[in-house]
Amino acid sequence: MLTAVREAWRPLRSQWLGEAVLLSVEDRVVRGLALRRGSISTPAWETLLPGQALVQGMPELVEVLGDFLGDLLLSQGLIGQSVRLALPPQAAHWRVISWPLSDWPDDPIEALRTIDPDLGLPFALSDAAIDLQPLPGQPLRSLLVAAPKALVAAWSEVFAIVGSPLERVLASQVCVRQALLPRLHACEPRSGVLLLDQCGASLTASLWRQGVPLYERLFEAQDPDLGLKLEQVVAFYRSSDPAFCLRELWTSAELPQLQPLAGALGACLEQLESSPYASLVMQGLVQAQ
Repeated sequence: MLTAVREAWRPLRSQWLGEAVLLSVEDRVVRGLALRRGSISTPAWETLLPGQALVQGMPELVEVLGDFLGDLLLSQGLIGQSVRLALPPQAAHWRVISWPLSDWPDDPIEALRTIDPDLGLPFALSDAAIDLQPLPGQPLRSLLVAAPKALVAAWSEVFAIVGSPLERVLASQVCVRQALLPRLHACEPRSGVLLLDQCGASLTASLWRQGVPLYERLFEAQDPDLGLKLEQVVAFYRSSDPAFCLRELWTSAELPQLQPLAGALGACLEQLESSPYASLVMQGLVQAQ
């Protein structure tokens, strides 16, 4: 009887104290921290995930992953608290949508499904979990972030096994943008940014202008030809947008080839600091409350 009362009280206590667990799945690593009333109550930590439990952000071994994360949160004293989850970059895709309308529709997501534009996604919009964020200016534009519904449903199954409610699922790209948005908006309007964000063994390279993502590619962080490939990324995008002017190279990774790369691109190199959050994704997840 006492155990049942404690189990029923735990989520109510967590809600009253404003407690939440933030988890970021990056490659084969899971990072986490805990918040209480908006402040970090458990410092950032990370651990390796079980092998083959996750493929491209999709839980393949749902029970194994659920038991592992349940034991992990239990060991941290965080079981039962609401969880905000950031998916790895491979799990979600984003696009900038230009609306053929003069005003926002009442239900933008349903309107987008009805229009059903060809966005080059590896899944249909009807099969996608969608987040739309309006972008400033005219014509009407939105930032679309989409992931397969099956992937989001699989993560819900994982946390049903964990025993902690899954409050929110965000793409890592959204979290990184949230973390850097003030800095991005502070750039000169025509200044372009090349952002390199390391997630485990992977490196996400993305081009930005005025707070809007323009292009994204994933690489191996230790690729010996990384510098050349990144130069090719910039050249490829410039071929379709000659007005793009790269001024900044921002990085969360510490790689020896970045200084020569910045020189070759004529960009100012800046090392990003994400302490005490352990990563840009975690920083954005904290700020996306």
